[in-house]
Amino acid sequence: MAAAGVKKEYLQKEKKFKDTHLKLHELLDEGEIIKLHDAFNKEDERRMNKKHLRDILIKLANIDYDEEKFDTIFKRMNASCNGFVTWDEFISYLILGFQQQEVGQEYKTLDEPIPVPPTMIKSNHRHCINRITFYPTVKPDRSSTWHDGSIITCSHDGTINYWSLDMQLERTVQSSCPLLKIQTTWVTDMAVLADVSVICTSSSERDLRFYDTSARKFELRVMISSLPDAVTAMYYTFSKDINVPSKLILGDMGGSVRVMYFQTEARGIFRSQPGIPLLHVRYERVLKGLLPNVQVVEYPKLHTDYIRQVSYYPTLHSVVSCAQCPKALIMTDTTEGKTNYVYKITLGVWCFALEEGVHVVATGGPDCLVRIWNPFIPRRPICSFYGHHYGIVQMVFQDGGKRLYNILGITTTIRERSDLTTLYNPQSRQLIIGSVMIAVLPLSPKQSSEHTDGNTHTSGVAVVLYNKLFKCIVTCGLDSYVLAWDPWDGRRLLVIKEAHTVMLHGEIKPVEITAATFDPGFQRLLTGAHDGTLKIWNFNTGTCLRNMTIEKWSEIQSLIWVKGRIMATGWNRLITEFSDTGEVVGVGGAYSKDWDLRHTEDISAAAVRVPETVATSSYVGELILWRLETGQPYKKFNVANPTLRIKIQYRLNKTKEKPKDEYIHQRRKSVQGKEKKPPTMEPHSSGPGPKHTSRMRDRRVSTVKMPDELFHLRKLAVHCILFLNARKSEPDTGTLLVSLENGVIQVWNHHIAGGFITSFSAIHKAGDYVISMTTDEKNEFLFVGTTVGYIKTWLLKSYCVLPEDEEYICMPKYRLMFPYMWGDTFVGRASRMIANQPRPILLNSYKGHFMPVSGLTYLDDCQIIISCSADCSSRMWTIGGRYLQTIGTFKPWKKIEAGKTIDPNFEFSIPPDIKKVASSTTLRVLSGGSLPKKLTKKQLQRREQKDLVQVDESKIYGKPLYKPVLGDYYSIPERTTKPKVIEFDTTFPYVSTNII
Repeated sequence: MAAAGVKKEYLQKEKKFKDTHLKLHELLDEGEIIKLHDAFNKEDERRMNKKHLRDILIKLANIDYDEEKFDTIFKRMNASCNGFVTWDEFISYLILGFQQQEVGQEYKTLDEPIPVPPTMIKSNHRHCINRITFYPTVKPDRSSTWHDGSIITCSHDGTINYWSLDMQLERTVQSSCPLLKIQTTWVTDMAVLADVSVICTSSSERDLRFYDTSARKFELRVMISSLPDAVTAMYYTFSKDINVPSKLILGDMGGSVRVMYFQTEARGIFRSQPGIPLLHVRYERVLKGLLPNVQVVEYPKLHTDYIRQVSYYPTLHSVVSCAQCPKALIMTDTTEGKTNYVYKITLGVWCFALEEGVHVVATGGPDCLVRIWNPFIPRRPICSFYGHHYGIVQMVFQDGGKRLYNILGITTTIRERSDLTTLYNPQSRQLIIGSVMIAVLPLSPKQSSEHTDGNTHTSGVAVVLYNKLFKCIVTCGLDSYVLAWDPWDGRRLLVIKEAHTVMLHGEIKPVEITAATFDPGFQRLLTGAHDGTLKIWNFNTGTCLRNMTIEKWSEIQSLIWVKGRIMATGWNRLITEFSDTGEVVGVGGAYSKDWDLRHTEDISAAAVRVPETVATSSYVGELILWRLETGQPYKKFNVANPTLRIKIQYRLNKTKEKPKDEYIHQRRKSVQGKEKKPPTMEPHSSGPGPKHTSRMRDRRVSTVKMPDELFHLRKLAVHCILFLNARKSEPDTGTLLVSLENGVIQVWNHHIAGGFITSFSAIHKAGDYVISMTTDEKNEFLFVGTTVGYIKTWLLKSYCVLPEDEEYICMPKYRLMFPYMWGDTFVGRASRMIANQPRPILLNSYKGHFMPVSGLTYLDDCQIIISCSADCSSRMWTIGGRYLQTIGTFKPWKKIEAGKTIDPNFEFSIPPDIKKVASSTTLRVLSGGSLPKKLTKKQLQRREQKDLVQVDESKIYGKPLYKPVLGDYYSIPERTTKPKVIEFDTTFPYVSTNII
């Protein structure tokens, strides 16, 4: 008893904490959450600071995270960024954790189910198509695939067209009644009996015509006439077992269903018989069993209206039929049990779809509702889908019932007040719609792993950012999506759809995201769009915290967020400043203020160096340096003549507001003395809004007296600028990089006494230029992305720095890091272009994307480059250029260990789209320095034969050397000291090479 008491007291003293490798929502149970709720209620304003919350978790739940990890968790909870967590924020964080744990948060494609409009094809029919079906090639084992066969279309006039699988017309045949000599028949439906090479058509003459199509024939072989009612719908199915009768299911105008069973061994009644070119039989004889190998079973008057669709449900051995009547859908058992399932819908059913694997039935009709049924429970549907405004005429399941497509109404170019007929090809994932014309519609097309690794967005990716606090990646695209990713396990953490929208003609349209950045604490996300709007997000929860705007339809090109301030630049030529707290800034109670108007054209790029300078550039080559603290410009240059500094003067503008174009026009007229229409360098304007027309405001503006020769210089647009923040602010140190449209990167210094330093060419293809740049924390490397998809790495170490700041460059170290520098049999274009350019050193060059590289970011702790492109993808690379994987890929994710460099044994690969067009240099870099040589078939055979040759080493080694033909005409000089005598063992047939 005493020992038990001591043990109990020991356990009380030594509290056992929970495993903090798990997430918070996984560690808390229901009772602990209730205790935490009570603890929050006892606090003032129901909130806790970081230390208090950590103590409460230790006390009430035995959860003790380390300081660094809990700091990250607390900041993720603290959506308001005020240093306190409320109960609502705490419980929201737990709910978000459970949501991320669900399967639904795993990989899902962001592509639209119907990504592109239908491809229109002429039907080559004079009437509307009433049936489109697949005619497979049946193999001797009675199997078939969607890879081999033809597509058959039929119209009411009996014209039947054969199409290839890529919808190329092959031939045309005609189905007509031989008994009608004057008028033509009206064909109501068509079915393909593929196992016997027969096509069956039904007509308004109440007959069935069976055509022999073997050996490219189309001959009427069997005709069954005088049916009780005209057939309106047909369906044919056959078994792989030839002894099992095939079934032709018929639905007619009277609401009856008939099943014709055919014995198809040796083609049954459809085989050629000498002297009987046509077998014409009345239906009464067939019903009585007088036609050999054919049996008919009738199910009369199942519906009170004509039957619109029939099919067969193999698992239930049932015939399925539908009509527009209260007994809308009926499953008729064809076995002796004769158990029928009746699905009652007041307005009836026009169409249905079956998915046997998961036992699901979908119906659609004139009431505009989609109903999902359990086939065993006909009393009520599982669920109903509302929202359609038209009757549903066709339905199709995809991927084993995971998706359901229903055709509502297509444009008048496809249909002409007639029913539609459809055929779904599961192999190509295309839906072929037939009416007046043929439409080919891709339904959720799958991407081939041989051609692509997948996409990150459904449109071009504009921005890629890495959040150091939460260790996640955020991508923003022109599809108006904001996505958060876990780069280590590939999970998609958050999806924000239609982040920016605009109301256009009464319809909400998404707006492209063109810029984004994090706040200095990496807790919030700021996005800017093509229409001039800005939004602040809590990207952990997807909540929009604030909406702002600079000017309507002034595209935002760059965003800057420093402590307490937000600056946006774009197509209004201004820097607009906001407070990140929503407080009033500027004069007159405005929530934003514009800095002085200094640019004469749209601002193309901006960058900041805290706490000193903001740099902005324009599409006509203007480069302006501003004081971050006061917002006043202190330097202005034109990159076309970088050594000339433009003097900045001030005057108070008291004139009336004028449009931007008029302002530029008058400025140039005053300088040049003549009218000259200014060039407009307008970037893409893919949004729904008009081009902006910004106006001048009453404020202090600059009057620039430019020399006349400046206007004759070529206007070089600036596309990207980057500060090297790790460098000293010395006048002769390169601290600012400016990328021009001629492929040159200029090096500047932002100091008041500094200016242009030098420049270097950063491209190796004509017409290419750099549009994205990033660097590491120490500014050792410069990573650039170009318009043709190349990613290059330059060595900035000891480049454009003071002599006392130069560091020793160990080139063997960089050669080990970058396979590009290992050399090859011939020098590539990238190396040839910099042959006369010693600095900076080009460390790497490879094609990373098929389209322009719109953004780059670098992860210092694990030496990974992340790029994004207009080709809808964002990719991960090692610093040496090895391809890791595409973010959002449909392929299995190759896990990466956070905070560590990539293991050399990592399963590297080459992007399939790059592999087709890559140069030898790119392939060498992506392969790690050397390409495996492909041997021809003959070379492989020679190698195999060489390996099989048995070599008798005793006949090669151990023999003495032959005496020289010319004799011993020289002598070895004598040694000064007596050498050590070495005795060799000559008992072996070879001489050992391991001499000690």
